[in-house]
Amino acid sequence: MAQSLPDAEIIARSWALSKSSITSLVGTKVATRLPQDAEMPFLVITRLGGTPQAGEALIDEALIQMDCYAGKYATSDTKGQPDFANAYALASAVYTEAFDQYPEIFESSGGVQAKVSGFSIANGPQRIDEPELGLARYTIDIVMIYGAK
Repeated sequence: MAQSLPDAEIIARSWALSKSSITSLVGTKVATRLPQDAEMPFLVITRLGGTPQAGEALIDEALIQMDCYAGKYATSDTKGQPDFANAYALASAVYTEAFDQYPEIFESSGGVQAKVSGFSIANGPQRIDEPELGLARYTIDIVMIYGAK
């Protein structure tokens, strides 16, 4: 039976949840989209693309965007309250952990395993203004090099 690559976003989420410097800031608030009225701070993981490597081994270089949000949502009678200090602290933790990553096996909540060989920082942390949300946001683009376990 042919093996396939695990979902890069799910493996990146498992990676983030395994890092105490990240979870000390967000707990388990890591997802592939930002829920409406989510408790902050929050980490959103999005696969932007990538390049599967040629050869017999199932290895992918997935371009992942990590969006670090903090603040309070606006309500009908209040303005949003961005928290740039906490958004940047989360971005710094993600950046540091990605930079220091060594080969390690991660498992999704569904039991799918993947070996993350490391990361390459492509861009960031970069501040993105979110006036419509009223939240602070920093983004980091990383390339996650991973394969099927």
